[in-house]
Amino acid sequence: MISIIVPVYNVEAYLPQCLDSLIGQTYKDIEIICVNDGATDGSLKILEEYAAKDDRIKIINQPNQGLSGARNTGIKEAKGEWTMFVDSDDWMDTNTCSILMNNANSSLDLLFFSYIRERMHSSDPQWVLGTVKKCFSEKDIEGLYARLLAPLEKNRFYPEKIDSMSTAWGKLYKTSIIQENNLQFVSTKTIGTEDLLFNVYYFKWIKEAVFLPNTLYHYRKNNITSLTKLYKPKLVEQWNLLFSMIEEWIKPLGKNSLLNALSQRRALSLLGLGLNVTFSGKSIKEQIKELNNIINNDKYREAIYSLPISKLGLKWKVFYTLAKNKCAIGVLGLLWFINKMISR
Repeated sequence: MISIIVPVYNVEAYLPQCLDSLIGQTYKDIEIICVNDGATDGSLKILEEYAAKDDRIKIINQPNQGLSGARNTGIKEAKGEWTMFVDSDDWMDTNTCSILMNNANSSLDLLFFSYIRERMHSSDPQWVLGTVKKCFSEKDIEGLYARLLAPLEKNRFYPEKIDSMSTAWGKLYKTSIIQENNLQFVSTKTIGTEDLLFNVYYFKWIKEAVFLPNTLYHYRKNNITSLTKLYKPKLVEQWNLLFSMIEEWIKPLGKNSLLNALSQRRALSLLGLGLNVTFSGKSIKEQIKELNNIINNDKYREAIYSLPISKLGLKWKVFYTLAKNKCAIGVLGLLWFINKMISR
């Protein structure tokens, strides 16, 4: 059985499409754990209407604890051999679970797949690791673990793909690994983003994994309530804590490749930190000052200096060369351009 955990908070406009995609799965042996995280709109009513029609839907009501808290609640209730996370403003193809189970076996610890970025007027396929199926045995996992941290593909870095592998959705996890090792999500209020750290924790236990190129998950980018559209004034401090927690976890593993990947992750994260500055609405002078503080930070300078810039595409070579030379004005100009491109 697959346990599908769906955190729900004020998504009444999108929730029916999400639930329809789950109850319509061609693979029927699923439980749908919907955690109503203190929603104040009509989300609970929608959940109750669907639960009345399908007894595989279980509703858990709790005061608002955020996405991480809702997922953690769902984890405790999961009864399936496998666990999936689906955000309540997204949806899956109805054959997703069937395809996954056709590729799963008892020795597998992780199965992950590609997705489609759904914008208001376009659907953009995102192939996480290319367009062919890939199988990873125990000897390959260290490389996969490093790829989780830093998007290096065929000796080329892709900063824009920094989070393509780190999402909690788009994966089939083994429930026993999560529950027996008490793996939990840490709140985004603490570390800025919850999915990466959870996967860093989980990847320690993987011995066998499979990637499917199938674009089975639909990630909605036009939800105006999305947290990713909000300026986060504490993001630098939050990500510094995130990187410290990752280092604390991977250092005892004694794998230099993981520590190097973490350093590269820190350098590549300048893109996200910089874009966050452009979301602030502050004056140009204040944005330049904020960027200067980031690119002059000792840890970021060390990470940027150690980043193999030759492995970057042209625009990123320019971007990181400007950052390396502490040219905050040039970095900001490129960020404005990038921001305009991703907002289309």
